[in-house]
Amino acid sequence: MYAVVTLQDSDEVMVVPSNWLSSDKKHCYWPPFKSTEKCMEAVQNKLNPETEGKLWEKLRISFLGEYGTFEKAKEGQKEIKEYEEWSYPLETVLPGIKRQRLESTQVMSNNQLQPLPPVTPASTSRMSADDKVEILQMLRDVKSEVQQNSTMLKILKDNTVSEAPSSTCVPSKNPKLPLRTIEDVARTEMELKNATTRKKYVKYLSRLGGFMPKDVIKNIMQQVLTDDLAMQFNWLGRGDKQAFSQLMLTDVIRDAALTRNVNRGDCESEIKKYLSYAAGRKKREQGGPGHEIPNVISTSMMDNQSEREIPWNIFD
Repeated sequence: MYAVVTLQDSDEVMVVPSNWLSSDKKHCYWPPFKSTEKCMEAVQNKLNPETEGKLWEKLRISFLGEYGTFEKAKEGQKEIKEYEEWSYPLETVLPGIKRQRLESTQVMSNNQLQPLPPVTPASTSRMSADDKVEILQMLRDVKSEVQQNSTMLKILKDNTVSEAPSSTCVPSKNPKLPLRTIEDVARTEMELKNATTRKKYVKYLSRLGGFMPKDVIKNIMQQVLTDDLAMQFNWLGRGDKQAFSQLMLTDVIRDAALTRNVNRGDCESEIKKYLSYAAGRKKREQGGPGHEIPNVISTSMMDNQSEREIPWNIFD
């Protein structure tokens, strides 16, 4: 296990092994090495916090979170550093936010908000770890809502949503796969909020065949989205790509794969590979004569679906 902490003396956000933390998680042993590389090696190898039987120096810390692997801890460290770039303006209003929750009748006077007292940088440096964690969670929530709203605005702008007021909540009568655009994905995400529709997708995708995890996931992914669309995703949404792991559609794929004895770990691993190889498949497809394109669709899939329309009658 690894933890992400803030060193109180320097305000640096660091990754450390959990065995370096004190029992109350308010202090952390720190190696005496001058070399950055040697310190990093000590962290990755989770060395015992001692040299020749002498314990290392203890530093005061703020505990921010714990992770199962070093790689996940580094991702958490990066995320926290990014959010801390926003921390000062949020820290200045956080006392007002808390006061508004506790004294709402006093804050609102004659339908006007009382002005918040100025907060100095010195006071913000004394924020507790709980306050910082609350700020990070608030920012995560804001980021998630912005992403969802942006997707829905694209749908409305392109006029891809049906004129019926309830069309975003009720699955379309004849949905087609594979999905071809981000708007198709957003619309499907809305449809999958319907439990009945979700079960139908799971049942359909679980019937696409395959014996090994690679074949099962390949058959499902090919039926779910085109390579052009797959190229716009990666697992975590790094760079300028969308996060496939955050979709409800991904949970549907996991459930469908599980019915064919593909566990969660193998399912996620094969999805990551499939997304990362999308550009290569597209390149082979555009190669013209002399480039053999492998038959990547399982023979257990139905041959007469010219547009791969889901035969919803199989669910009846």
